[in-house]
Amino acid sequence: MVCERGREWISLRLDGELSELAEKMLESHLARCAGCRAFEADAVAATSLIRSTPLAQLEQPLSLPRGRRLVLSTRRVSAAAAGAAAIVLGLGAFLNLPSAGSKTVGPPVHVVQSDNSDITQQRGVRATVLRPDALIKVPTLGPQAT
Repeated sequence: MVCERGREWISLRLDGELSELAEKMLESHLARCAGCRAFEADAVAATSLIRSTPLAQLEQPLSLPRGRRLVLSTRRVSAAAAGAAAIVLGLGAFLNLPSAGSKTVGPPVHVVQSDNSDITQQRGVRATVLRPDALIKVPTLGPQAT
């Protein structure tokens, strides 16, 4: 057990909030750790002193200034996020527009008609790899053909 956890458990035990399992583990740790035993003695002494001291009556009651609480509703946060996103997207689109005097970068793109034979061939290879027993039978020519 780490001493930091043991010290947390000592505090919980003083308040009566430590489970039975954690209590046994703490006892085992305290049997081996002199530093935590000293911490426990100090914590027990401080706690008993604080709990046994009578409450003092204040001459003047404490008063805290009431501040305005900032209430953030989900609707307000969503509206602010949407506005910020619109501004960022608008600026991004504005900055990406080419100006009238700018030259186009790169060669023009040409769209070519394709018969997709390469995709068909790739599908056949893939089918053969996935299911080798389903090889495509190529018709043979000659006397063996029936």
